Amino acid sequence: MKTILAATDFSDEARHAADRAAIVAEEQHAHLSLLHVVSSSALNEVRKLFRTPTDVAVKLIDDAGHRLNEIAADISLKTGVMGSTDVKTGQAQAEILSATQSADLLVLGAHGGNSLHDLILGTTAERLLRTCKRPMLVAKRPPKTRYERVLVPVDFSPYSASALTMASRIAPNARMTILHVFNLPFEGRLRIAGASEDDIRRYREEEQRAAEKKIWELIRESPVDADRVSSAVESGGPSPVILAKAEGLSSDLIVIGKHGQSWIEDLFLGSTTRHVLARSECDVLVVQKWV
Repeated sequence: MKTILAATDFSDEARHAADRAAIVAEEQHAHLSLLHVVSSSALNEVRKLFRTPTDVAVKLIDDAGHRLNEIAADISLKTGVMGSTDVKTGQAQAEILSATQSADLLVLGAHGGNSLHDLILGTTAERLLRTCKRPMLVAKRPPKTRYERVLVPVDFSPYSASALTMASRIAPNARMTILHVFNLPFEGRLRIAGASEDDIRRYREEEQRAAEKKIWELIRESPVDADRVSSAVESGGPSPVILAKAEGLSSDLIVIGKHGQSWIEDLFLGSTTRHVLARSECDVLVVQKWV
């Protein structure tokens, strides 16, 4: 990765994102770019309210630039990473998307701090999940160290390989757990149809063995260090299993593909996305297939 882009609205969680972006940039020897978007619609409202010779809107933009420079200076003092700063005026999602064209990773907070709808970074984050073509890291808590324990859910689609590759890049020295979640088709109806518990158990064991084999094939074809990787295959609902596994392992990062062939597609296109992002205690990195 050559360029790490951190978008901030100056909320506390956005500051966590900027600090995490600096840690990643330092580890990757990448350039750190800090971006703040001043809402053009909010500025128009300000211009209507303050009809004085003093251009309040210009002062607000200048103030945003000063605040962004202060963050860059503080990051440089803490990490030695010299980040560039940029203040844009417009619609947050559009401006961030435009900036990601020259970035390898987008980092932002899970929630924003501004009450105006088009300045809420949390809302912007959800929209960007559907439209951003770059890997997107959502920071959930203040970073203290580099990532040490990473959970990578996979469904064996091409996105799974991308997620595993990105996990090895962003956390090259972390312990990594690859998780596959499965459900037996028609398990409840199999019982109604007369299948014995032994038959269902054998079916489940076969599914588990097949998944474990696929996981290790995935590892062999990836750049990850096999000595740092463990695997887990569990049955159940995707988001509850992911959240429970991440908590049980004290994971500090979940890395997952944006689309998949089964439940991952639902995970990042429907309500489960918001559920995982809302309930997870750790950061979440969403990866595109092109990685």
